[in-house]
Amino acid sequence: MKRARSAKIGAKIGATIVATIGATIVAAILTFGPTVAEARSTATLSYPSTQVWAAAVRFLRVDRGLPIREKDEAAGYVLFDYSDGGKSYKAALELIPFTEDDGRVTTQVSLSITGLPRRYEGALLEGLGAKVREERGPPPAPKRPPPSEPSEKERSREPKEKDRERDTVKGGGQPDAGGLPRIPTLPLR
Repeated sequence: MKRARSAKIGAKIGATIVATIGATIVAAILTFGPTVAEARSTATLSYPSTQVWAAAVRFLRVDRGLPIREKDEAAGYVLFDYSDGGKSYKAALELIPFTEDDGRVTTQVSLSITGLPRRYEGALLEGLGAKVREERGPPPAPKRPPPSEPSEKERSREPKEKDRERDTVKGGGQPDAGGLPRIPTLPLR
């Protein structure tokens, strides 16, 4: 009787250990197993978003022949299908306009293709950048701030006539082009 009872307890302990190990293995597979690649690549183009938008739609639909599922210029996104090796992958392109510190309006382009490595996104972004440069030419130059009046401190730095007179070398020495006196030199023998 004791033997049967200890066998039942041993069986329960063994079942508990197997269940625990099994649960641990399942958790490890779910945690570290294969996952869908969800990369997001970005690039900054030195063009206004209105120019990039038109070029992006033409690039995806006409140049690459990709079907566009949805697009919204005001919100700045395009949803499309990317085909590779007979499979179709969902992709999204976002255009985010912003202004650089120097006043130039630029566009950050963000692209994600679900299920494919980042290199596919990078290739599309490079192609889009080339398309925009081809259509629009070189990017606009940064806005330059208007010339400002010199400050009081800068005006006080300008040499005054009395300073020039004081700095001239006695004996007929003339100041050089910068207003400084010439250094006396000895004649060569």
